Amino acid sequence: MTRPSPPPAGLADPRYGSATITPHLLRYLTLVARERGHDLGPALRRAGLSEGALSAVGGRISYRQGSSVIREALGSLGDPALGLAVGRRQRVTAWGLVGFGLLASPTLGHALDLGVRHHGVAGSMLDYRMEPVPGGAAVLARARYTDSGLRAFLLEEAFGSIVALVRDSLDGDFAPRAVAVRHARPSYGGAYEEWFRCPVRFGADDDRIEFGDDWLHRPVPSADAYALAQVVQLLDAARTRGRERQDLVEGLEVSVARGLPRVPPLAQQALARGMSERTLRRRLAGHGTTYEALVDSVRLVRAEELLTTGDLPLHTVAGLLGFSDARTLRRAVTRWFGTSPSAIRRAAGAARPRAVPAGLNGAGGPADTPRRTTSP
Repeated sequence: MTRPSPPPAGLADPRYGSATITPHLLRYLTLVARERGHDLGPALRRAGLSEGALSAVGGRISYRQGSSVIREALGSLGDPALGLAVGRRQRVTAWGLVGFGLLASPTLGHALDLGVRHHGVAGSMLDYRMEPVPGGAAVLARARYTDSGLRAFLLEEAFGSIVALVRDSLDGDFAPRAVAVRHARPSYGGAYEEWFRCPVRFGADDDRIEFGDDWLHRPVPSADAYALAQVVQLLDAARTRGRERQDLVEGLEVSVARGLPRVPPLAQQALARGMSERTLRRRLAGHGTTYEALVDSVRLVRAEELLTTGDLPLHTVAGLLGFSDARTLRRAVTRWFGTSPSAIRRAAGAARPRAVPAGLNGAGGPADTPRRTTSP
């Protein structure tokens, strides 16, 4: 059974475990895996998900869950260009209501602006902004967390899907003016030029996809002003609900994270927000969660960090999480990750770079190991 590789260090931010992302990306990842004869069901279950949950209207996943499934898929499918494959597989309907808004937009420029403004509704695991450039405009992507192991996948899926959607809805011959990414050219770099059909710059200062004015002003054949107004109204309402959910859920998670090992009681959380305990429970239920689930999520993220980046005794880790003893911690870890704390630590240790013994630097040591210097 393939176990997820350890998460990157530095992701103790409780929002990493907050279920605020629509699962569109994972839906297409599981589809691509299935077409290749691979079942991601076990990976989904280990992340606390199911294929049914991915298809549920209004369902949400956390960045932690999404990244866990992606890391497993990268390992088990053995395709470093998997992000491009998932992006290329998508059609305009892949983005749900946002995709319909793209079809109803008057021009490609308007469609891109709509997509950037509402990318959260489309389930993006990156953040975007659009800015003018000479003779056109660029969509810039930014990672939400320091997660270098997934950044290339997420960028390839994002830029690849944008091109796929434009070709699907506007013109099969579409090509962006340029693509630039911060990472070095991978072994499959030729697949970038093959798919994007434009100059690709690796090792750039930022991650962007550029569009010329000729394409930005191109009319969308299915444009419909009335339908677009309806879609925008729905998207604005969804964004408002999403922001309300995010503000409430993330605010509570940050409060719990700061309070550990003591978990603030719900009554205290309600009082701090000027509402009754009953009202707070009702609002959380309306957002598809409970206070107990949020506390569990915060503990999970903190446990992940403590177990993969340190060697504290288990009883100490349990105490930091607010558990009564190490046995309770072991049960929680098994429920969260489907494995034991010791197995998580072994996997994390195997993934860390090994220290190079003195004397090997510059003489048989790894080429990317910095030469050690000593002062006279």
